[in-house]
Amino acid sequence: MGEPIVIELVAGSRIARELATGCARITGALVVDEICELLVQTATHQLRLPARVVATDGADAEVQLLGFDAALAAEIAALEQTALPDEGISISFSPAPSDAPDELLELAPVEEPEASEEACLDLADELPVDDGGPDAPEGRRTIARNLHERLRGLTLAQQIKKALSPDPSERMMLERMYGKNVWEALLRNPRLTPPEVARIARMGMLPRVMIEVIVGNGAWLQVPEVRRALLTNPRLGTDQILRVLRLLPKHELKLASVQTAYPMTVRDAAKRMLRSTPA
Repeated sequence: MGEPIVIELVAGSRIARELATGCARITGALVVDEICELLVQTATHQLRLPARVVATDGADAEVQLLGFDAALAAEIAALEQTALPDEGISISFSPAPSDAPDELLELAPVEEPEASEEACLDLADELPVDDGGPDAPEGRRTIARNLHERLRGLTLAQQIKKALSPDPSERMMLERMYGKNVWEALLRNPRLTPPEVARIARMGMLPRVMIEVIVGNGAWLQVPEVRRALLTNPRLGTDQILRVLRLLPKHELKLASVQTAYPMTVRDAAKRMLRSTPA
């Protein structure tokens, strides 16, 4: 590893949100599989994060933090608590100052936007209840409100721990409340259902490393709902598009070639694949 990549962290910035998920997009001449070190710092604290380059387009690179877990996520969240809000962020390949502070960061609660009442009621329609009678809709709303109340105000470490829950209702509410904070942890949960995977897969801000996790799961790719969700994602890479399209029956491939909900790259790839397929 060469000199660390110094990142001056500001609260609420794009890179702060990305680091909270275990990955980040940075500017620099890096190559795939290169190991680098991020020195993420504020005016009073710093955190050294080893990372691996997983994708690059020459000018920018996407890196994945090594050893990312709930404890490290909590440290990153605590670091952001010491940063000042700003509109931009500075990233440079300069050596770390020799007198930089090296304090240990303590676990701090993270203030996250909570799901609105409307979001709760939207989710209520998807929740199962034991009673299938006329009171079922109200029962679902009650369950949703209780879930919302129980999950509000969690620290980042608690959010990630809850993402491993065996309860699908709890996971669904958690994803709606905390979004990208819990995507990676949810994708590591072996109990995740295809509809949950599909919801995450269609998120346009889903980091490419997480898209690769979904595309690399053969069982998930066998589910049409997951394939369709992936194909709508504008961040799906060319190789990933082809891997998904190869699994489509011919009639679905024909639809993919004209489906305007899919990006042009997906439609073009489907057309080329149809032309190369024997009649």
